[in-house]
Amino acid sequence: MPQPLCLMHANCHGEELKTLLQASPDFSHTYRLEYYINYTRQPIPAESLEQCSLFLYQHLGPEWQDLSSESLLRRLPASAEAVRLPNPFFNGYWPLWTSDGHMAFGDSLLNRLLDEGAPKKIIMSIYLHKDLSSFVDMRSVLENCIARERLKEEGTCASLVDWTLDRWKDRPVFHTVNHPCRELILRMAQGVLSHLGFPPLEEKNLTDLPAPFPSYAFFDLPIHPQVATFHGLRFIAPDQKYTMWQRQLAFEQYISRYIDCRQNGYADYFLGYLQLV
Repeated sequence: MPQPLCLMHANCHGEELKTLLQASPDFSHTYRLEYYINYTRQPIPAESLEQCSLFLYQHLGPEWQDLSSESLLRRLPASAEAVRLPNPFFNGYWPLWTSDGHMAFGDSLLNRLLDEGAPKKIIMSIYLHKDLSSFVDMRSVLENCIARERLKEEGTCASLVDWTLDRWKDRPVFHTVNHPCRELILRMAQGVLSHLGFPPLEEKNLTDLPAPFPSYAFFDLPIHPQVATFHGLRFIAPDQKYTMWQRQLAFEQYISRYIDCRQNGYADYFLGYLQLV
């Protein structure tokens, strides 16, 4: 008899969750799992929706049309169980982060200075040495982020916000604004298992996880030293280096590459640029 089908509709967190859920003997013996990437608009076959017994999803609003959560939930069998997953985001470390423009992990102040045509030397001087609080309210960015994440967390299978707030000054709990650390991904998986009535994952279940885990742990978005000082981040050293694939970069080196990439017309290829330069 075929196993019941579990569909997961999620962003890149889904790849990590899939690995963890399949490491659970109870889950893997009960369900076969199909993972569909939501942000790339990967279509879910109609036959999969018709056969679905368990639907794990990160909420997408009506602007996603046929791939919105509301639309997909309507197409499930009446007997299917739906479990909403957290979709963690945190810009407390990166109050200048912006999704505007083509630059991956864009920085609003750097983009503004670059758009104004300032030379690199001036941009570096302003960005590294001017009082950052004259450009951004770091406290408000954090408070707004927490409030938004608490609202997003309602109705999901795992609580992440309080765990994050208890630890974020002592250790890096996010690699980038939308890439949580290993422990947060694990909490998401444990939340799913608990909701289903399965035992939690134990260390013996995690020995065969791929390295690195999570898979995006090769890239740590650098944190402005003034942000570290303002928030009292105890894990940031004066000479802090950040993992960028196979190398370690200081904050100033990362900013220099960001500027060079934009000024040389490679904004669409920033992450590739970082791997080469």
